[in-house]
Amino acid sequence: MVISKIDLKLTELRPYWPVLTGHTQTLLGHFVPTPVFKELGETIHLELPDGDFCGLQIFVPPNGKSEKVLSLYHGLAGNHQSDYMQRSARLAYDRGWTVVWVDHRGAGIAEGMARHPYHSGRGEDASEVIGFLRKKFPQAQQIAAGFSMSGSILLNLVTGRRGVHKPDYTICVNAPINLKKASELLTNGLSKIYDIRFYRRLKKDIQKNYGQKIPFLKQTQYVDDHFTSVRSGYLNKDDYYEKCSTYKYVQNISVPTFILTAKDDPFIAFEDYRDLQWPDCVHLTYSNYGGHVGYYAKDRLDPFNHRWLDHYLDRVFSTISSL
Repeated sequence: MVISKIDLKLTELRPYWPVLTGHTQTLLGHFVPTPVFKELGETIHLELPDGDFCGLQIFVPPNGKSEKVLSLYHGLAGNHQSDYMQRSARLAYDRGWTVVWVDHRGAGIAEGMARHPYHSGRGEDASEVIGFLRKKFPQAQQIAAGFSMSGSILLNLVTGRRGVHKPDYTICVNAPINLKKASELLTNGLSKIYDIRFYRRLKKDIQKNYGQKIPFLKQTQYVDDHFTSVRSGYLNKDDYYEKCSTYKYVQNISVPTFILTAKDDPFIAFEDYRDLQWPDCVHLTYSNYGGHVGYYAKDRLDPFNHRWLDHYLDRVFSTISSL
């Protein structure tokens, strides 16, 4: 299916002037309060082939029927409570779609139920979720949306590198497609504040879930080198980065995929996206502003307040519904 020429009819994101930095976009996007999604759902601990578990919370619309199932996948050190997970769930649920929050192994409601960590290459975990949802909702289309690190996970799936059960449509927001470069950018300038935040959260999770002591304060690269990589069967962080990055394989994407990234993302290099040859089944949106999963607009975007990301997702959901 050719979707690269689809016009999403997006309103351009205009940030507050003179605050134009990707850092401000990132911080505003995550620190401005988000309404909580409070619907009642079904909780499932899905066993993975290696005996670990991920957590699913499934919200079926009031009429009990849905032609679309949207599974949402959080970023590094996040879970279903992350702001973008809450708002995206509401957008889809109000459309009459079934919504599924996916907590990666060891995260959220799957905390303490994993021997191995989740990471950017875990396409096989997303595959297991999609396979399960196809059995549970056999008549519905499967749409998967991954934010940040989970965008990389989904790209590893839809490029055919990891996993077998693919969604019908994929949405990737600010995915780190070049893991080595992203890890290096995290250590530069003001991006160090995100690196510290990631490290502190990961340190807490690692010590709580796996009982492994790590230094009081290091870099996220340290976690990748001494924990994530070796616990996942890689030699070190460089081996992990090389084998789980997706920028060399995007031409192999085999399902309709919507890609969003911001040119001012503090730790994901825009040129990694710009310089690639993407297949016709991929629709690309490059916003001048947005930071890392921030996308906070000066203008009020009814009914999405100042949340340009919600505006983008609403346009994507509408497009998928019409295809």
